[in-house]
Amino acid sequence: MSRLSYSTVENKTHLHQRIMASLQVEATWVDSVSGDTISVEGLTENLGETSALVNLDVLPPVGSAVTLRLFDEEKTIIEVPTQVIRVERDPSKPLAALSILENAKNWRQKALTAAQNWVQRHWQINYEEEWVN
Repeated sequence: MSRLSYSTVENKTHLHQRIMASLQVEATWVDSVSGDTISVEGLTENLGETSALVNLDVLPPVGSAVTLRLFDEEKTIIEVPTQVIRVERDPSKPLAALSILENAKNWRQKALTAAQNWVQRHWQINYEEEWVN
């Protein structure tokens, strides 16, 4: 019985950290039909250890290679190659889910730290404004 319990613990899936933060991004990819390079600015919805969910006005096709540049107030934090794993074509909030292909360790260090800092800044501002009255 204890072995079964131990085995169950071994097989649990690891939950990855996600941080809901709104950082500026630039997504760039090559259109497969025209061959043109498309560059779109947007905002992150959330950042994960190996992924990002971004809000973009123009969505890249699922499976395409996208270069994602993450900014913190005009300063580039990191630029990484990604692949589109899912899109949500809601006209009010078009989203692309991107999987980080390289530099995952660097992504976790720089992008997640920037996201945590963004949350801390905005939480403190909202908290102070709410309780000032």
